[in-house]
Amino acid sequence: MRREYSLRRNKEFRYVYRRGKSVSDKYFVLIYIKTKTPHLKVGFSVSKKIGNAVHRNKLKRRMKEAFFSMLNEVSKKSLIVFVPKESARNLEYTLIKESLAKLIRKAGLVEIDNETRA
Repeated sequence: MRREYSLRRNKEFRYVYRRGKSVSDKYFVLIYIKTKTPHLKVGFSVSKKIGNAVHRNKLKRRMKEAFFSMLNEVSKKSLIVFVPKESARNLEYTLIKESLAKLIRKAGLVEIDNETRA
């Protein structure tokens, strides 16, 4: 299930970086493109500035879990890349989840269901 939502190719990441808009907070940068097709794709790009491979992979796993826990709230018509800043190096899972949720709302990528409108 998760594989269908992931950006995998360098070409896909470059497209989002080049054409996308960005929002940020203290810990993360969110780069996104709103598309016409309902295919949500998300990528996580962690720089070597964060630390060695163990630290980068740990942060990436936490970011993925935080994002996929709120997957139903995110608009399916978007391409998204999350990039952590150096200040995110030792964040707890709850802070990661709060920060990602705040960025998704800030970018306007929250999907509003017909049930909540009524």
